[in-house]
Amino acid sequence: MSFIETNFGSGIQEALLPLLVSNVLHMFLVKQNWLSFLSVPIHKTWFGQNKTYRGFIFLILCNALLLPLLNWNFEFVKFSEGALFGFIYMLSELPNSFLKRRLGIGSGQGPQKNAWLFSLLDKSDSTFGVSLVWYIYSDASLVQALHLFLGAVLVHSLVSLLLLKASVKKSF
Repeated sequence: MSFIETNFGSGIQEALLPLLVSNVLHMFLVKQNWLSFLSVPIHKTWFGQNKTYRGFIFLILCNALLLPLLNWNFEFVKFSEGALFGFIYMLSELPNSFLKRRLGIGSGQGPQKNAWLFSLLDKSDSTFGVSLVWYIYSDASLVQALHLFLGAVLVHSLVSLLLLKASVKKSF
């Protein structure tokens, strides 16, 4: 079944661009402490205090609205795609958070050893999940999905650097 367009540009436009905007908006939401009543950790022991219901709810709903808006396509399926990508993005971050908590690394902190590896994991976990779903639900080739994944990791890294320089983000 293919309800998502297949070319690389559509992968960026449908999967990455709305998520990029949703995530930047989420960072401002967190920084201003808006919707604080939703800022409840999903499971503090497993994922730390930064993985909250606010993040899941906001990313899913915001992305569900942004994907059709940014693509000028208001079919119901586009809202569903946006919600799906938002959910997968957030869900894909949880294993990395779980691993860090098991290794004794605090929420929002980096490890003492292998910092580069965890930095790579931080930039690639959610992008892998989104690229995988895009691959499964589109007619994209594995090469196209790999290009989307690598491009997403690069964009994620560059945007993180920009947000760090702008003091919106505290760590890379």
